[in-house]
Formats: sequence, structure tokens, C-alpha cells
Amino acid sequence: MTSPQFRTPCALAPLVALGIGLLSLADVQAAKGWTPQEVETILEQSYRQLLLRPNETSLTQTPGPNQKRDTVQSGDAAQLSAGEKSAKQSVEVIALSPEYNAKWLTPHMETAQAGSAPGVPPVAVPEKGIDNLYCALLGRRVDSSSLASPRKYLVSSGFERVIRDLIDGKEYRDRFGDTNVPHLSREKQAVAGCPQGTL
Repeated sequence: MTSPQFRTPCALAPLVALGIGLLSLADVQAAKGWTPQEVETILEQSYRQLLLRPNETSLTQTPGPNQKRDTVQSGDAAQLSAGEKSAKQSVEVIALSPEYNAKWLTPHMETAQAGSAPGVPPVAVPEKGIDNLYCALLGRRVDSSSLASPRKYLVSSGFERVIRDLIDGKEYRDRFGDTNVPHLSREKQAVAGCPQGTL
């Protein structure tokens, strides 16, 4: 999957965060010019990359009376259209969602080791969950040199800290910035085993 190239944001420093994720001026300037079609593309690519399913809300079609609309998705679309949210922030919302957690993280925290005795609590296998995060957010598999830090934060702070660290990290910023949706890298070795490789 390729990511659309949107307008390059200016290199301005972020606004003071005061404990919450405020937009940087670059985010706002990049988002203000997005058309409804560009917003749809951002959301469609984000949902396919992180949840392996299509975005179910369309900005260009009026929903029928029986069509269920996801309020988070339509809220994301409105905020992107209004320049209140960057593509990066939209990706973060999806990565922190209960749906993402249930699909890619929780199952690996409850996986029992093969051959464990009845009544023995399951042993978490967080490496697979971390690998899923790397595939979704950086477009590559986690390597042994990258595994130690997220594994440490996972134990002390949970997956939310790991997700935020990846999205706020240098690799994400250099590859995708605020305006591009993560996508698999082109190197075959890096994408081997990533679920997104089947898209």
C-alpha cells in the first residue's frame, strides 16, 4: 500500500503540550488544505494498515437511515477536514482504540506456553504484540536490537506507552511525518510475516 503525498508542513515547533497532545502549527497548516477525498484516503489507508479492514464511513456519500455510523470514525473525518487533527494523530487514535487492542495486543498477552500444566496461569508472549505494533506503525518487523526498550516499557506502563513512543519517535517522523499514513517498507525481509503484507 502506498501513502498519498500531501502538502509538506512547514518546519515550525509544536505548541506547548501542557500534558495533552495539542496540535503543532505544522499539523494545522498541513491539514487545512485537505479535500474530502484526501480525508477519506487518510482514513481508508489508516484502517487498512492498522485494522486490516476498510473504513466504514464515507464523507462523499450520505448514509441511509439504517446504515450504522461509527462516531469515532466520523469524528476523525470531521477533525481532519477542519484541520483540527493530523494524519499522524488519526493513526494514533486507531492504534490506541479498543478494536486495535483486541485484535493485535490482548491475544498475545494471554497466550499460554505450549505444554503448560492445567491450572498454571498463562504466560504472556508480548513480543508478538510488539511485532504487530512495528508492522502497523513503522511498516517493518521488530528486530532484536529494537525489542528491549518496548518490552521494558510494556512491563512498567503497558502498550499505550509503547504505541506513543513509536508514533513520537524519530523513525516514524522521518518516514511518515504528520501527513502520511504508515505503510509497509519495500524491503521484502522487513515485511515478511507482517499481516499487512497480504493486503
